[in-house]
Amino acid sequence: MKFGLLIIATLQSVNAIHQSADIFYHDRPMLGPSMWHFNADGLTIYSPKGDVLKQHHKKTLCKPYFSYHQNEMIEDCSYFDAASDGHRYVWAAGHHGDYHHVAAFDIDTGDHAGDEPTCNTPLDLDYLPSRREMWVRCAQKDGEEDNAGEMDVFSSNSIGAEHTMIALNATSRPYGRFETHPDMGPFGYVSSYNYPFLSELDLALKEVSAEYPIEKASGSYAMAYSPVNSHLYVRTRICCSCGSPDADTESCGWGPPGQVLVQTGPNASPDLQAGTCGTGCLGSPADTLGVAEFDTIDKTFIANHNIKPGTGFGADPVASPDGKYILLLPNDGGQNIRVLEPRANGLSSSKLKDIPVNFEGGKDGKMVISDFAFVAGDGRNILVLAASTDNDVVLVDLDGNFRTKRINIAPTATESTATSSRQVEWAVGTNYVWVNGEGTEEQYIIEIEDGIDSAKLTRTLSDAPKGKMIFVNNYERLALVNEMENIAVADDKDDISPNPNNDMIMNPNSGTTNDTLAAAGVAIASLALVVGLVATGLILRNSSRRENIVSTTPLSHDKFSDDISDVEAKTLGSKNMN
Repeated sequence: MKFGLLIIATLQSVNAIHQSADIFYHDRPMLGPSMWHFNADGLTIYSPKGDVLKQHHKKTLCKPYFSYHQNEMIEDCSYFDAASDGHRYVWAAGHHGDYHHVAAFDIDTGDHAGDEPTCNTPLDLDYLPSRREMWVRCAQKDGEEDNAGEMDVFSSNSIGAEHTMIALNATSRPYGRFETHPDMGPFGYVSSYNYPFLSELDLALKEVSAEYPIEKASGSYAMAYSPVNSHLYVRTRICCSCGSPDADTESCGWGPPGQVLVQTGPNASPDLQAGTCGTGCLGSPADTLGVAEFDTIDKTFIANHNIKPGTGFGADPVASPDGKYILLLPNDGGQNIRVLEPRANGLSSSKLKDIPVNFEGGKDGKMVISDFAFVAGDGRNILVLAASTDNDVVLVDLDGNFRTKRINIAPTATESTATSSRQVEWAVGTNYVWVNGEGTEEQYIIEIEDGIDSAKLTRTLSDAPKGKMIFVNNYERLALVNEMENIAVADDKDDISPNPNNDMIMNPNSGTTNDTLAAAGVAIASLALVVGLVATGLILRNSSRRENIVSTTPLSHDKFSDDISDVEAKTLGSKNMN
């Protein structure tokens, strides 16, 4: 009797543990479409309309470190970039003192899956869905004994798997960007601000497979890719004269001028002259190379693009999610935005439009338009632009002769609520566009129901420290559910016809085999799966549809290089829909 009671007690204990696991894995709430804000205080996840869904405090995410620059212990988080793989994890590249790592979070629940060490100063994250790999672009200091490379990689199938890093070149602190796309196959391209070559990476072999010289350039930085023509658009870096009134720029940056070869602009010469290279030359009269267009099929540079003549020189390229538009974010103090239209492969892109935006507070030769978002679908084709120098957001109707509308996101503020940059992110599939204000630690939510005339500021969130903002959704599940729903709808429309094999299923004496019964079981199970997925799809679809605002009440570094301003300006999310 005691033995029987022991068995029952043991079974009850095991059953309780098993049910706890079931509850965790099957009853855990799903975040659904959401806006993730990685910031100094940790991570806050919002619904598209601004309600808090989940929070991670900085003490649970980030390690304190001693800052020699500030001469004190720092507990705040510091994130350079964030990206989603669209099906399993949301990734954040962090730098907390000497702790360089990539953090992974469950895309459905926001749970912190863990941190993985990576190369020094992880600047840029880019996901390649065909390999299910998240690639990391770093600025590893060359010459260190533990220098394993400037490119690292993580698998979304196994975040702890060890991968070989890629060493790029022999320059010091090679700040730059990384660009890849499924259309490129197992290849990607790397820019370096002080290396006059575009480097091609073999992502399977984990090595630099080729280098392509950028004529007259000293390096390159920002990049964009269009699958429309399989072209890369690369922001060039050049050398310029400095230190005198007649020079390309009077300021020589952080130190005295060096002897450099100036190959562009009015002071170009075959002889060395007092000057500088890189960031200090951006927007100067020597910045005539602008954006170089590279054909990834024939492996050749085919054109150079610049901004509206007479307004300045130089621009950063960015692309719409579908690659149909290439924007040039200009060094013109915020006057215009140039839109390029990609043509066929091998042909130079053409100028589509110079759109006057007229942001205020910018200086000649400086870039103040710092971010953008494309809002598409439901009859909308809208470009949203924001600058760091004022509180206006400019909306452009891309289907309406490029007509514009301005919205002041902080009408009571007398100065810009931004610092060095602004971020703009559309909550894809909804009416909501988010814009940050780092100077006042605010987030502004604009609602766009139809065209640009319907756009209005509907909510301001407070206590939102400086950080990275990204829209997240489980697109893989959404695509699967949509496909299953289409199959179910198609099956409903088909006429039911007599099945000559029905008697095999219904009549046990009709020669039914075990294989036939097994096949029938699989069919029934598959039908149940379809029903379940369709139900899930309806839930996800309803949750991602446009939401109505329920309240308009606000909710209550050490220096690396002169290129760090480029790091602060980059966002992903709805902009990177590979």
